[in-house]
Amino acid sequence: MTPVPPLLTPARKRGLALVSFLVLLQGGAMGLAAFATRALFDAMHQETALPALMLAALVLSGVATATVRVLARRAGERLGQDYARSLRRALFDHAARMPARAVATRRTGYMSLRFVGDMTAFRNWLALGLPRLIAALVMVPCALIALALMAPLLALVVLPILSFGIAVILLAGWKLLPLHQDLRQRRASIAADMAERMPLAPHLDMLGRRRREARQMNRQLSAMIEVALRRITWAEALKAVPDLMAGAAAAVVIVAGFRSGISPGTIAGALAALGLLLQPMRDLGSLWNLRAAHRAAQQKLSAALSRAQRPTPAARRALPKGALTVALHQVALPSGQQITCRLEAATRRVLDLEPIDFASLCDVIQRLDEAPSGEVMLGERPLQDLSAGSLRRRIGRIDGAAVILQGSLRRVLTLGLEERPSDARLLRLVERCHLSPLLDRLGGLDGRISEGGRMLSLSERVLISWARVRLRKPGLLLIGPEVRMLDDQTRARLMRYVQKREATVISATALPFERKTNDMSEVRAGG
Repeated sequence: MTPVPPLLTPARKRGLALVSFLVLLQGGAMGLAAFATRALFDAMHQETALPALMLAALVLSGVATATVRVLARRAGERLGQDYARSLRRALFDHAARMPARAVATRRTGYMSLRFVGDMTAFRNWLALGLPRLIAALVMVPCALIALALMAPLLALVVLPILSFGIAVILLAGWKLLPLHQDLRQRRASIAADMAERMPLAPHLDMLGRRRREARQMNRQLSAMIEVALRRITWAEALKAVPDLMAGAAAAVVIVAGFRSGISPGTIAGALAALGLLLQPMRDLGSLWNLRAAHRAAQQKLSAALSRAQRPTPAARRALPKGALTVALHQVALPSGQQITCRLEAATRRVLDLEPIDFASLCDVIQRLDEAPSGEVMLGERPLQDLSAGSLRRRIGRIDGAAVILQGSLRRVLTLGLEERPSDARLLRLVERCHLSPLLDRLGGLDGRISEGGRMLSLSERVLISWARVRLRKPGLLLIGPEVRMLDDQTRARLMRYVQKREATVISATALPFERKTNDMSEVRAGG
């Protein structure tokens, strides 16, 4: 299991300390505004000239409060983004070490939900949640201290109301967690269903499924909306508690101040001090909403990071140079069959397997996946003892499963290479691998290929995988059944390349133009 990245690293602790300092400055500025307000109201009540210093202090406190608020929000956002970055990296690293089959069997949209939807909850907790908690812990005592300095009696009458409001927010906030969990689960399900159905929408319409799918979607959306309404109602009710509290506290301050003969200026200053409480109390109400979202996302993250990974070998041995020997002993395949065979270096074999079994075997040999049982030996060494870099360099795969990332044709051809060859060499490679039509269609090596290579035909994917193999010159070639899709001339050129290579070859099918030879035999998997 990959550990969840810590919320507060030393760097983020320093950032949070900066936020605390900025919030403290903000509280001081707002306290200054309360005292300036009291002095100005006293001057008006006594019908004397308004003190210019207090007017300047009132203006300065507003400027300082606004400036510090922006700086604190910026510092908090930096914390949240940094935390989200560490989570994204942990998720990607974990997925990269998972078996390829386990990743492929996840629902469409699974990874994007982890990288997009849940990241907002994590980022907001550190960017908004903790800073707001700090603000409440700083501003509420500052407001009470300012109120006590002006009139201790007013602080005493306000304290019970304030305590009651905080207690309501703290106790009622627990209700938000199950609502958030329910809502996020429903959103994730709808997003996954939409990601699956949107590309198939025209085909579903042709099959007469459009109205049925729309009704099902509407039922899911209606249920999700009801949960969303309950959650927002509860969250906004918590945020409304400070408004109710502020109204009651203001009334108590005015009545208590009037009956005790406290000056109007002091009452006005006390009301200004109460104004300091309103925003941090609202933030305290919204804090539960952010915390509930964070907890729900954290549960999903923990589940994602607990999924099984491919074992990391203790040894880092490299494969020998030249053609590789291959030994398969009772390797289990998805169909339930097992395969046992041995290939000497530089020999070629056709394995009579179903396409899914052959693809799975290739994944096992490349250590992208693990077979439920069996053993694989490459170059007389157990597969689990070999380094990932050695497997990447010494094994080539020619099939329709080439990994395609969005970008230029140049990037697609050289994906995974440590050193990128010159454009002149790439152009020669394009011609030799019969990719010139694709080059012309894209307008050169800078031509863009869409995400996942959706614009590519199956034959073009096979040719791209062939081009990558030619750049690596591996000692073991895995040739999938998709080569049947190539035209006769291209297959002939591919076969000539295979015959010239000093490499061991495992193929899913005998190419139709090839004559049977002594070193090309078929191996049928046994049950």
